[in-house]
Amino acid sequence: MTSPDARLVHDLAPTGVLRASLNLGNPVLAQGTPEEPSGITVDLAREVAARLGVPVRFLCFDAARKSYAAMAEGHADLCFLAVDPDREKEVAFTPPYVHIEGVYAVPVDSGFGTAGDVDRGGARRRQEGVRVRPAPDPRPAARHGGAR
Repeated sequence: MTSPDARLVHDLAPTGVLRASLNLGNPVLAQGTPEEPSGITVDLAREVAARLGVPVRFLCFDAARKSYAAMAEGHADLCFLAVDPDREKEVAFTPPYVHIEGVYAVPVDSGFGTAGDVDRGGARRRQEGVRVRPAPDPRPAARHGGAR
């Protein structure tokens, strides 16, 4: 492997260390503890740091918004997020490294068979104390024709 351009290294790791912001709140992307994180985003950050020829330091958070804030405020150099048009005003997104399918999980006798059923008039989507959250699909982008 050839050495990366010094400007690229400075742009991506201006402190000489790649500070990677991780969302431990999404177990599809990162698992473990702040002291010993693991998962696809940890592997990707380590690989980026290795290609830049710099060490990596992980900053771990329990939510994507906190991970993003660390980067937006200059405390991190890299984070892993879903594409968000509002965030595109401030950060550049790469092509996806993973595809996650969000689904509704409902009781079998609920009458909801499609996402359209949930949108029909009178459907109740939220109960007190219940958070509607898509179920992540852990299949890597490679399964969908992406990088291997």
